[in-house]
Amino acid sequence: MNLAIVVPIKAFGAAKHRLDGLLERAERVQLARAMAEDVLEMVGRVQGIGHFAVSEDPEARALATRYGIEPIEDRAVQGQSAAVRQGFDAAWDRGFSVAVSIPGDVPGVSLADLQTLCTYRPEVEVVLVPDRDGLGTNGLRLVPPHGIALRFGEDSLRLHQDEAERSGRSMVVLPLPTLAVDLDRPEDVAAYLRWAPPTRALQVLGDLKIGERLLAFPQRRA
Repeated sequence: MNLAIVVPIKAFGAAKHRLDGLLERAERVQLARAMAEDVLEMVGRVQGIGHFAVSEDPEARALATRYGIEPIEDRAVQGQSAAVRQGFDAAWDRGFSVAVSIPGDVPGVSLADLQTLCTYRPEVEVVLVPDRDGLGTNGLRLVPPHGIALRFGEDSLRLHQDEAERSGRSMVVLPLPTLAVDLDRPEDVAAYLRWAPPTRALQVLGDLKIGERLLAFPQRRA
């Protein structure tokens, strides 16, 4: 398979600010590190492909190396789109004609869902995996890696769909349950605790007794 997976990882010390109030800074760092390790381990298990991790954080890059993933220093430090673009450019330069990206904060991602994202309908040029709100993009596959402009951030699913249409690329939205749950907000953490996949991230949340803390946070969704 002439495909590479790219994982952008935000510097651990700057991650998960929307969990401020639920987690202290040191706890957010601990959770971000655990989530990244869960994702990197699963990505490293996908065989016969290229693996890249893009981060400004030397610790995150060292963690990627531990799982056989080539680290790339994020020299732009301008957010997820710029980080993924650096990884996709590196993949293209190495001869990969297909590039996939998932974020470093989907610690419950399964090998089966990763393989599905890599192999589903290979003739489709843009494959988008929505988050659990149906608004964000938690998985992206492009053929070729520079096929559309990257628009990660708020409402990115619609923006990526617009870019595919603007570029005349075939496109499909592919829901994958273990890629849907990222940990950005207290309600995401609550959903993750209910799901309870056996991960390092879940262990950290349990050690920190986050379930008890969440009782103080009104949940917008069941």
